[in-house]
Amino acid sequence: MNKSSFRFVFKPAVEPQRELIHGWLQQDYIREWIHGRGLQNALLGLEKFFQYQAQGKGLDRQTEITQHWIGYDGDRPFVYLLTSNVIKNVADEYAKYSEMDGLAITLDIFICDATYLGKSLANVVIEEFLLSQFSDVSEIFIDPEKSNERAIHVYQKTGFRIVGEFIAAWHPVPHYIMKINMQDIGNF
Repeated sequence: MNKSSFRFVFKPAVEPQRELIHGWLQQDYIREWIHGRGLQNALLGLEKFFQYQAQGKGLDRQTEITQHWIGYDGDRPFVYLLTSNVIKNVADEYAKYSEMDGLAITLDIFICDATYLGKSLANVVIEEFLLSQFSDVSEIFIDPEKSNERAIHVYQKTGFRIVGEFIAAWHPVPHYIMKINMQDIGNF
């Protein structure tokens, strides 16, 4: 898949989109999976990301700042994505599951425009996002709640496999750690 054949476009979130993102995260079907401390962490991370951008810093593969993205269908924003770099030389929960040299990231995805739900787009969004923005990364991790069968199914359909399980500090219920190697994107 080459970039010119992508249906969707992805750009870093910008400060004027704060209200849009906050509104998206208040929707019931999103709040089911991001709430309490996890929601507060995401909103705090969004503010840190805006401050990082205000300092004139671009996206990089070394920062510990969570990067916030908006995906567009034409000019219509519909998906919110968060990525974090896996820092392999520190006590990173994901680093112990890393099997390849090179960069690794974590991914969270929320299809926030309800008209895009149930259209089998999540795996396409994930593939296009990763191929267009992270082709230099070796491994991608995602960590759904163990009870989120719908998300797990989508991630497996994309090619993620379960490599571990943990209790999240932000929501103390079992979560899976799922992983895909970049070289396998688009092969499922």
